[in-house]
Formats: sequence, structure tokens, C-alpha cells
Amino acid sequence: MVELSPELAEICGIHAGDGYMRLREKNRGEVDISGHLEERDYYDNHVIPLFNNVFNLGISGKAFSRGSYGFITSKKEVRDALLSLDFPAGKKSKIVRVPKAILESKNIKLYGAFLRGLFDTDGNLYFRKSYVGISNFNKKYNHYPIIKLTTISRFLAEDIIKMLHEMDIIFYYSMFDPKKTNENREYLIIVNGVNGLEKWMELIGIKNPVKLSRYLIWKKFGFCPPHTTLQQREDILKGKLDIYSIGSSFNG
Repeated sequence: MVELSPELAEICGIHAGDGYMRLREKNRGEVDISGHLEERDYYDNHVIPLFNNVFNLGISGKAFSRGSYGFITSKKEVRDALLSLDFPAGKKSKIVRVPKAILESKNIKLYGAFLRGLFDTDGNLYFRKSYVGISNFNKKYNHYPIIKLTTISRFLAEDIIKMLHEMDIIFYYSMFDPKKTNENREYLIIVNGVNGLEKWMELIGIKNPVKLSRYLIWKKFGFCPPHTTLQQREDILKGKLDIYSIGSSFNG
């Protein structure tokens, strides 16, 4: 068993969200971690340095023809660490779960690191309008925060629920059954409201600029326009783009 640390716990969350492990004959195989092309900065500046530091590697990122960005490594150290933490090889979406060593540790720092890695790769932060009360601002601008984690693994959902209870984070849990018979049931875990978001930032945090930029805009302006690109959000934060013009044009 490898020694657990917050850095390794975050790697576990990243792998649970964006990772895939292939095993081949004669103890060979590879770990594939990749996300959306818009997440290149997240991979180059956080994910890849994290793997390099923990496993003493020299990985670099690349854009794949499948339309994603990340890396593939055949280094035995990475593969063995994930296997020792009970991650399965091959398709894992329906059976992946939080490693027992993390879940049973009752360690809030390990919980927060795992959830950060999972959220940064496979979660969502967005803001919606509110029609409660008389505030025109609430009706016009997307200001109400919603953090959402969606998985088709019942085991992962149950493990996340246990961790959030331990962290005293209020959440809502639901299941969604698609109409198409070939699609899987989805398990949704939602943390919403200002208090929920701020507690998430305190105990878990966000490292992915695609999602962090939404939080930073909301923190600065009190709302975040939907349907914007990372570049648009970065321009808003740098004062190069008027948030109110883009807010009204995308606010339908």
C-alpha cells in the first residue's frame, strides 16, 4: 500500500473523474488522464506537475486526436499506486468508488483533496437566476451558485455522501433515470447557495481555471454570465471585457 497524502488523494479524485487504466500482458499497461481542450492550463499547470511531483516523473501534456488534452504514462509507479488503492482497470464508470484507505481515514484534508480532484475533472459550477422576492438583480443576473457532481456509479455517490456528512457540508441527493434504455441511471449530488459554495471553497477548493474563473467572477461582481468561454471570463477578470454587456446578451 502506498503512503496516503493529500496530493495522492487529489490524484485519486482526478483519476476517478478523468482517468482510464489499461492493463496488458507481462505486468505492462498505462494510465490515461485527459479532459476538455479548454482545460489545457489546468493540466499543464496543476495536474501534470502534481503527478510529476508525487511520482518523480517527467510527464508533459499533449492534445489527442480524440479532442481532449492530457497525458498517457506507462510508468509502473503510477499504475501500481492506483491498483493498490483498488482502482479497476478497464471501464470503471459504473463501479469506481473512493479508495477505502481514503474513505476510512476520516481525514478531512484527504476528503477535501479527493473531492477537489473529482470536481475539477468531472463536476460543474454554475449560477442561476432567482425569481423569489422583488430584487430585479436576482431576476436579471445568474447569481445563485450550484455545485453539481454527477456519476453513474452508485458506489461513488454513496462514498461522496459519507464524506460530505463528515465534512458537515449540506447537500441534496437525487437519481435520474434516462428515458433511453441503453443509458445508465445517474446519481446527482448538489451543493447550492452562498453558504454551500463558500464552505466548499474553504474545505475543498477549486484548481481548474475553467471552473475557478466562474467563482472569481461571481465573487467580484455578484453574478456570473452563463454560456461564456474561459477566455471571455479571463478577459472579464482582467477588465478587457464588459461583464454587463455580455451578461445581458447571454442572460436569456
